[in-house]
Amino acid sequence: MALVLAGVVLPDPLGTETVLRRGVAVARVGASWLLTTTELAVTLPGRIEALLSNIETLMTRIDAVVDSADAVVARVERTTGAADAVVTTASAASESALSVIESFGPIAEKSAPMARRFVDNLSENEVDAAIAMVDQLPGLLDHMEALLPILTTLDTVSPEIHELLGVTKDVRRAVIGIPGFKFFRNRGEDKLADEEREAEQ
Repeated sequence: MALVLAGVVLPDPLGTETVLRRGVAVARVGASWLLTTTELAVTLPGRIEALLSNIETLMTRIDAVVDSADAVVARVERTTGAADAVVTTASAASESALSVIESFGPIAEKSAPMARRFVDNLSENEVDAAIAMVDQLPGLLDHMEALLPILTTLDTVSPEIHELLGVTKDVRRAVIGIPGFKFFRNRGEDKLADEEREAEQ
């Protein structure tokens, strides 16, 4: 079918039907695109609102993470401070220990041979005796506490003992001066000797 435009007949190589079909197809595609665009435009505010809500939720979580990170950093700083204090104390203790070791090092080196000799010559019986002696120390301490008051009075007893010794010497001189004392003394010694021999038999 020829196309007439302004009284002029134009050739129609494709055919009017074909052109109409193509125009309808283009119109359908345009209408479909317009419908899709309209739906997108209608739903876009809701999607944007949901997206903003998600962004707000994400920001809240990020804030919580940042707060947690700040708390962790604060704890780390406190721990670091405590660790620094411990390191300082350990350094001071180490320096003190080193000074003690340096002071006692020569003494230990000098006494090592004597200690080795002492240990080498120490027998099991001597160790047992030392342990037994240590076990007796509480009782010995009790006896010493009871004896100390007596010992404190010895300075007053000492002159009396000297006086008693002097009196004893005087009595001995007086007894020796008795006539016949020597005879009686010899007789007593002989009697004691006889008694000792009888006891031995």
